[in-house]
This record gives sequence, C-alpha cells and structure tokens, in this order.
Amino acid sequence: MNNTITDEQKVVRKRRAKKARIRRAIITTFLVISLMCAIGIAAYMYNMYRQAEAEADATMAELNTLKSDMEAGSYITTAEARNLVNAAVDEAVDEAIKDTKQDYLSRIRSYMEEGETLTMLENIYPDNIVVPDTGRYWFFDVDSSLKLSEVDYSKIEYPVLNEESGEYEGEAYYNNGDIKAKKGIDVSKFQGDIDWNSVKNDGVEFVFIRLGFRGYESGKIVIDDNYEDNITGCNDAGIDCGVYFFTEAKTEAEGREEADFVLENLADHHIELPIVIDVEQSANVAKSRTKGLTKEDRTKVVIAFCERIRQAGYEPMIYGNLKSQMVMLDNTQLEDYEKWFAYYHYPLRYPYKHRIWQYTAKGKVAGIKGDADLNLMFY
Repeated sequence: MNNTITDEQKVVRKRRAKKARIRRAIITTFLVISLMCAIGIAAYMYNMYRQAEAEADATMAELNTLKSDMEAGSYITTAEARNLVNAAVDEAVDEAIKDTKQDYLSRIRSYMEEGETLTMLENIYPDNIVVPDTGRYWFFDVDSSLKLSEVDYSKIEYPVLNEESGEYEGEAYYNNGDIKAKKGIDVSKFQGDIDWNSVKNDGVEFVFIRLGFRGYESGKIVIDDNYEDNITGCNDAGIDCGVYFFTEAKTEAEGREEADFVLENLADHHIELPIVIDVEQSANVAKSRTKGLTKEDRTKVVIAFCERIRQAGYEPMIYGNLKSQMVMLDNTQLEDYEKWFAYYHYPLRYPYKHRIWQYTAKGKVAGIKGDADLNLMFY
C-alpha cells in the first residue's frame, strides 16, 4: 500500500479542518449567548421578585397600620367621610346665605329709611316691571312680543340728588350714537304767563301744551285757560309744538268727542308734533267718573280718540305713567301709536318703546315761574 499523501489530499484535509473549527466556533458562540440570555432572564425575574416582595411588604405595612387604626378607633369610613364633606358644604352655604341675607336686610333698611320703596323693589326684582299703586304694588313680566326701547339707559346722564334737600336737580341728557334726544317741556295754566323767547333761549326745542280736559266728576269738556296764549306764544317763538288732552271718557263715543274738541280748537295754529291723549288716574279716585272702567273699555276709548286724530291727518300719541301703561291700558292693542312715558325715578327702568320720556315735574326753565315738566324726545 502506498501511504504517501498527495497535495490534493492535503488541501482537502485542510478544508475539513477549517470547517470543523468554524462549526465549533458557532456552537460555542450560541452556547455563550444562550447562557447570557438565561443569566439575564434570571436576573430580571429575580428583580421582579424582589420588587413584588417589596410591594407586598409595603402593602402589609399599610394593612397593619390600618388594622392598628381600626383597633384604636381612629379611622373613618367612606360614608362618614362623605357626610363630613357634605356638612362642610352645608356650613359654607349657610354662611353665604347668612351674609347675603344681612346684606339684603341692610339695603332694604336703607331704602325704607330714605323712602325709596319703589327703587328697593326694582333692585330686588330686576326682571320685573314694578308698578306702584294705591296701597299696593304690581309686578309684571316683560312681554317680548311688544316693541322694546332702543335707548341705552346706561348712557343717560341723570339729574343729581341734592343730599340736603332730598330733591333731584339739573337736567337729563342723552346722546348715544344713532339715537339722540331733544330737550322739551309741557305746560298748562298751572305754569301761568310764560316768556316764550326766554324758554327758547334756554335750549327748549319742543313743547306740548294742554289744550283741555274733561272734568273727572262732571264729565264736562273744558278748554285750558292759558291754551290760546301758550300756543300763540310758542308758535311766535318758533318752537316745535304739540297739544295734549286729559281724558275722562267712559265710552268710545266720548273718546271721539274729545278728539273732535281738540281738532276744533287747533284753528290756524301750527302743530308740528303729535296730538296726545293723556291717560292718568284722576287725583280724586273716589269721585272719578272712570274709576270703574275696565282695562279693555279704557283701551277702546284711547283707540277711538287716536283713530279720530289720525283720520284728520295728525299723528296721535298716548301719554301715561307706569300705572297707565301697565294696569289701566292693554298695550298689546296700542302698538300702532307713539308713547309718551312719565317716570320720575332714576335710573329709568321701562323696557317698552317710547318716543318721549318725562323725567321730572320739578324742572327749572327760564321764562317760567315755578316748576315745569321736563322731557327728552328720542330721535
């Protein structure tokens, strides 16, 4: 046998030996990686165990503390905790109510001492229209179906209260963007003889003159004693003028009769402003011929007057105060007519549309002796 190894065989053996070394290296590397993974997993599991053990110990400590508290009687249940919270809330609410009550009582006392009952009620019930009446007060919700005022009452500059006399002094002013106001007065025989040029020079831009009235007891229609002098003087001074009539009509026929009386006495006088029906309660309610008139019947009288005036080509207007507008008349039937509203409390709180606001009966105007009614006409 020939034992000589050829070069080719040597190459083959070397290749086999190399492959064997590679296989051993791969197996060794795999074993090392597997061992390292096993060690890592074991370490992670050990850490998780220790963490769980620590959490368990902490929980046991809390349980032991709770057990001790329970045995000592120093713990509270969830229901008891809820009761404590509710009691604290109730106490806080009671204190707030007490403080609010004391504040209200203090304000009420102040209003009562100053004789400002209406102002007090208006502040307590800001969402209502409060109407003073003989021996009582009326409360009305605002009817959003009626035309509402476009005047921003917060922009009105009101007369100033004189603390010594208790009277409001000065004039009201309003000028707010698109809506402005003119200064005006209304007069009757009670203002006596008037210097109309002085009135105009005092800034008066319009005047309403009482033409006449119906007697509250007799029912007789009477012309105002100073009507002719007043309207002539007003026209000559070049001041815009309107007239008003104090009604005591009981029927629609009497309402038309009053309108006809007004129209007959206009003659050739200049009337730039509306003809007004004055709807107020008589000064002597007990003897007033209209004391038993219902709201519906009085509203019909006013409509009859206004329509007669309108048919004659003049603009009708309704004058009244809170009681007139809210208690004596049905405003839902009077939306077609302009309103002249008398209200002597500040700030002005009347939501419905009105063209003129009579804000005082104690104004001072040059050319007039004594007091005069002052008005703002919004335009």
